[in-house]
Amino acid sequence: MMLSRGLHRWALPTSLLLLWSQNAHAANRNVSHGYSLNQQSLSPLEVVNGRPEHCPPCFNCQLDAFTCGNFGECSKFDGQCKCPPGWAGIDCLTPQCDSLADGDHRRQREEGKECECKEGWGGINCNVCQTDDACIGFPLLGQPVDDDERVGNMTCYKGGETVFNNHQMCDVTNRKILDMLPGRPPQVTFSCEKGDRTCQFQFWTAQVESFYCQLRECDSRAERSYDKNSTFYDCEKIECKCVPGRFICGEDGSIDITDFLKEDIKGPATFSCTSGQGCKFEEPGMNDLIMTFFGDSYITLQCEGGECLHYSQVPGYEPPPKPDRSAFVALSIAGAGLIVVLVSAILWWAGRARSSDFGAIRLPENESAKLMTDHVPASLHFSNISYSLGGKTILDNISGCAKPGQLLAIMGASGAGKSTFLDILARKNKKGAVSGLTLVNGREIADADFKKVMGFVDQEDTLMSTLTVYETVLYSALLRLPREMSFEAKKYRTLETMNELGILGIKDSRIGDTGHRSISGGEKRRVSIACELVTSPSILFLDEPTSGLDAYNALSVIDSLVSLARDYNRTVVFTIHQPRSNIVSLFDQLIVLAQGKLIYSGEADKVTDYLAAIGHPCPLGFNVADFLIDLTMQAGVEPSPPESPAVEEAQPGEADSNLRDEERAFAHNGSSSNSVHSARRPPPGDEATDESTTRAPSIHSSKAYIQVQTTRLLDAISPTGQVRDGPVPPKLAELIEAFKRSDVAAQLGAEIAEVTGSAMAAQSNGNGVAELPDVAVESNITRGRKRATWATQFRILSGRAFKNLYRDPALLAAHYISAIVVAVICGFFFQNITNDIAGFQNRLGVFFFTLALFGFSCLSSLNLFANERILFMRERANGYYSPLTYFASKILFDILPLRVVPPLVFGGIIYGWIGLVPEVATFWKFMLTLVLFNLTTASVILLLSIAFSSTSVASLVGTLIMLFNLLFTGLLINRKSVPTAFQWLHTVSFFHAAFEALAVNELRYLQLHEEKYGVNIDVPAAAILSTFGLRAESFWWPNIALLGIFFGTFTIVSYLVLHFYVKEKR
Repeated sequence: MMLSRGLHRWALPTSLLLLWSQNAHAANRNVSHGYSLNQQSLSPLEVVNGRPEHCPPCFNCQLDAFTCGNFGECSKFDGQCKCPPGWAGIDCLTPQCDSLADGDHRRQREEGKECECKEGWGGINCNVCQTDDACIGFPLLGQPVDDDERVGNMTCYKGGETVFNNHQMCDVTNRKILDMLPGRPPQVTFSCEKGDRTCQFQFWTAQVESFYCQLRECDSRAERSYDKNSTFYDCEKIECKCVPGRFICGEDGSIDITDFLKEDIKGPATFSCTSGQGCKFEEPGMNDLIMTFFGDSYITLQCEGGECLHYSQVPGYEPPPKPDRSAFVALSIAGAGLIVVLVSAILWWAGRARSSDFGAIRLPENESAKLMTDHVPASLHFSNISYSLGGKTILDNISGCAKPGQLLAIMGASGAGKSTFLDILARKNKKGAVSGLTLVNGREIADADFKKVMGFVDQEDTLMSTLTVYETVLYSALLRLPREMSFEAKKYRTLETMNELGILGIKDSRIGDTGHRSISGGEKRRVSIACELVTSPSILFLDEPTSGLDAYNALSVIDSLVSLARDYNRTVVFTIHQPRSNIVSLFDQLIVLAQGKLIYSGEADKVTDYLAAIGHPCPLGFNVADFLIDLTMQAGVEPSPPESPAVEEAQPGEADSNLRDEERAFAHNGSSSNSVHSARRPPPGDEATDESTTRAPSIHSSKAYIQVQTTRLLDAISPTGQVRDGPVPPKLAELIEAFKRSDVAAQLGAEIAEVTGSAMAAQSNGNGVAELPDVAVESNITRGRKRATWATQFRILSGRAFKNLYRDPALLAAHYISAIVVAVICGFFFQNITNDIAGFQNRLGVFFFTLALFGFSCLSSLNLFANERILFMRERANGYYSPLTYFASKILFDILPLRVVPPLVFGGIIYGWIGLVPEVATFWKFMLTLVLFNLTTASVILLLSIAFSSTSVASLVGTLIMLFNLLFTGLLINRKSVPTAFQWLHTVSFFHAAFEALAVNELRYLQLHEEKYGVNIDVPAAAILSTFGLRAESFWWPNIALLGIFFGTFTIVSYLVLHFYVKEKR
């Protein structure tokens, strides 16, 4: 085998390692009967003269009687031996174990046993490296360093030449020698120190040293040819010594070659190795001995050597010239451009219109006739519906009914409780306490069954602005219609629904939003209705479908609902504020609310007769809806007459009367008051009644008003104050009592009782047949109601998210363009980076800047979910999809295009341009780190956008998180300067994990060369990394692993928050 490396590492004395072992040996060999070296002088004369007679001489290498084996150095200070590497004991004849890299901390070999070397090390005394991993952290130039400053980039050089300190382990291969020593294999150890031109030669049998030699004035050379390599060590002088009592040195009275070695072995000597042919040791006197006794010309050997070197110290190594990276730069820019072109082409192809979307649809025969008829007619009867929140009654005993083919309108002024009542009818989750009875076809059914046959349209349209009308309704159909239904049937159902609502002509128009108007408000409202109607619900609830629409569009929407109810036998329930008269004429059933109280519930065309019957006739030609709103508002307040600024004193106890509600006693505008008063003007002859009515408000006193207001204010700010129901104004109480006593209320109560009784009778006798079927049973039988699978949901939601992304390309384009522009700027300022201290700084600077760029650009993801927050909550409440499929599609088609492509484009441009390490593995590790960091940061921002409904708060928290991570990146604060108790802050910083990974990937194996004032400095970049507090071996673990853990953790937490926290709360 060829010679190895590293002689210079052992130039410093190593005898301090032996102090403990030497003292132990001295105690066993040279000390007895309590005699102590510590009590005597160590000078040779005093040791000899002062020794007790029965005590053997103490070891002192300055005496002729003692010597240091293996040519160890004898210290003139203490008379002890300083042993060469691999040797220990008081006389340097005991081999050491473990490894050469352990320096002064090696174990001595136990008597009669062989050494167990550490992994990667071999030889009798464990001096020969065998693998590159064994040399990791090996000290350079023989100088020991601390564990945390160990040098990387080390290799086990086996090229044959001695660079600093060479160690070889050889097996003797002379045939006769092997035959004469069965069971005791002869071996040779050979080492050289290039600094002082010396070599050491030891001869062993059965791993026991027999004799040793020191070769001086040695020169080495190497010869290399196309078919073999040879190394030669030529030494002018050689001195050999026997180990007394060992093999061929007097063992058991056998041959002793001590005198021969001393007198005949003088040199010169040669140790040479040739690849494929082994090694040989030659010296004239030794050659004569071998020839005489064994018939060979010299000692033949088979050697294995190794020397731990930094890769730049390997013989023949020349720092490579700085490569021409122009081609790499061109390819990088071309690759980045290709990525952008490919992404753009994919987006164009995915977004192009397909004729098949609107082409002829052929339905299977078993589906063509049942699309609109596949539903169960449902009547809705409810009685005594009440709702309270925080001790205050919001709704009080509301009753009514809605039947198939009819429209039930719920009217009332603002704050009357219309939307709350509609939510309760639709079984929405409410925060307060709900009571009362709700029957569907005369039966009580579970919420889960009820939600299968109902649809709900919110007051505000929450639609995805980038989708077309057709796509919006189609996605609702694909997600909510039964999975057994064919795709063609769902497309047909979508187009049919749009035709029913009069929006088929705008199917290709986008929904649009503020600043990008496309369709009108009325059309948008009908699209929202179509999304619910497409599922063919039996009952459709709508919250103020005409809100914000002009009179024509409002009439158009209500007319669509009328057609839906009467032509397809649906039950439609909706709230409406103050409709025009031609809209009121379309109502079938009407409920009027005021302050949560029931004013009227019955047939809409009988409300005029009812008002006349209770003494509040609606004037001819006057819109009954306007009259009802004015009537309930006027009844709920106590206005002060404008002509009576002075008020009379209140009667005793009047301030506490439950017949007044002073808080609502404010003056209304004249038109409202006049309309109500004109409607209530008594017939001729009843002036007294009119006078008593108009004078009633004037009896309030300012003192009583102030007293009541002060009491309420104190109750409101009191910590123990509770919300209490206020008194019902007397006029409103009159309207409530009037309805309770009316024939309309009696008929309603009788109808509800009859429906309940007939359903119970049908269930009890088993053979009875109710007028209407059981909705829960029939819907399960006829429709199955198994909606889209998770895989289908994911596919549909992914397509929707993808369309939303490329149809609003501003954010996507901004990320891609900014990645290219900033990469060009970085390439311009950081180009041709050098392998010196300035280059080291520039590398850390570009890494820090890159992480800051992508970290803060991720804050743009805050709006990705915030813009769809309400849409998600409402679609989830209406059963569109599972939160898991929505979240997965959001991650895949919103997060990934924005967080994977930009770092690939950026890295592809700058890597070769600025001159980072031109290695394929290093390049892709750089890319992996950037992508993982970007995904981790995006997952943090996604969590914030989900957890905080306010984008401003989420943006502030996100900025603070980024600044915290920047602080502990590793460039601004040195990790070693941080107190131990707070060093975990670096660990939890994903900026630090990415920064350290990038620095280690680039600088771990880099050799820096600095020239200043005529002084050349060569230092491994890994050593400077350690000075910065960065760990040179921490790429995969913990840094890349931590980025993966952070990304997975934040993603999972984001989903959990989405699943359990982001829900519709009403």
